[in-house]
Amino acid sequence: MLADRFLAFLHDRVGFVVTRWSVLRIAVVAAAALVAGAVAVPAQPGDRDDSPYNNVLATSRVRNVALPLGDPRGFDATASKGDFRVAWIGGSETMAVGAKTRAFIPGLVSERIGTVDGKELSTDLYYLNAIRLADELSALSTALSSRPDLVVISLNPVWVLNDLAVQQWSYLDGNLARGSLWPPSRWPVAASLVSPGDVGWRALSTVSPSLVGDRFEWGVDIAAQTAPWTFLDVVKPKRTPAPTGLAKLATRRPVDFWFSYFEPTNPGTSLTVRQLGIMEREIASRSSINRAVLRQMFEMVRSAGVDAYFYVHPIDPKVYAEPDARRYVASLRAALTEAAAGQTTERLVFDPQGLQDRVAPSAYRDIAHVLDGTNEAEVLARDLCALLVTTGRQPLCEAP
Repeated sequence: MLADRFLAFLHDRVGFVVTRWSVLRIAVVAAAALVAGAVAVPAQPGDRDDSPYNNVLATSRVRNVALPLGDPRGFDATASKGDFRVAWIGGSETMAVGAKTRAFIPGLVSERIGTVDGKELSTDLYYLNAIRLADELSALSTALSSRPDLVVISLNPVWVLNDLAVQQWSYLDGNLARGSLWPPSRWPVAASLVSPGDVGWRALSTVSPSLVGDRFEWGVDIAAQTAPWTFLDVVKPKRTPAPTGLAKLATRRPVDFWFSYFEPTNPGTSLTVRQLGIMEREIASRSSINRAVLRQMFEMVRSAGVDAYFYVHPIDPKVYAEPDARRYVASLRAALTEAAAGQTTERLVFDPQGLQDRVAPSAYRDIAHVLDGTNEAEVLARDLCALLVTTGRQPLCEAP
């Protein structure tokens, strides 16, 4: 009704008439306004200094390039084109935070490789806490656009094929939409995860990078400047006790509730036992979405013509010694072998057997987080050096 009244007002006052070309006219004017806005509005680059753990674990050669959570741009590559550039994608399993070691495992690997073709190794780590496979697909889309020399992707065995945890950070779906335009084989995954709004915002960001693409940073700035502007009295809320029983249940999403009780555990159950329950659920899954995502990742790196190395992070060897865990890892390997059939090449390496039986025993904080990381870094460095030599590179591979 408001639209009709507004159109009637325009018709009476300025002679505006709605025609079949109205929509096109509106689109042209809107696009022109967006382009003009992009020219007039200065760019707002993302603040990587806020990225988790950069101040503690990053070095001059390895840094986390994730932007603050919620920034739809997701990541901002930093590696210099004069270096041998590595894009490493993974989650918290890529960290080693123990009493003696506090580092990103990619950093420990860099120390063991040194240079490639006489160039310094420089690694952009596309890190997100609790990253899932679809999040890694979104990160891969951004990483490939930066044209790295090598892509390394860590697959967390707890989540890699779990259909209850395909995605954790949906604000990255704009990047997923951008990377799924072509070929059509990528459309099924995008249709399963990407909303029309994600596509729309991605298109607007392309038309107007600084005005629309940088909207997160503009929003942060405006919010900081206008936060004190209020006519309302500020009332500090009273602290309330943590909910229990049904009240606690009411605060949780139904899928979380179902997920928690799929494999019932008694109060006080150890984290290791709970994580093994998650892994059991992963093998019980009959969904094909994770396998489709994994195959799309293989296809993307092949199409980009970049050397790539996928690996499965090992679990705690003490847990692996248990029969249930061994059975799980064997089942996971079989599922990954099936998913990767016909996908690898000389330049795209993925061994579904993973690192489990090749890494010397190390201490773990829980089932998937190593405390030191040195032993894993040594195996990864050897594998990457072998891949680089095979593809005609000259890495300087030696112990630090």
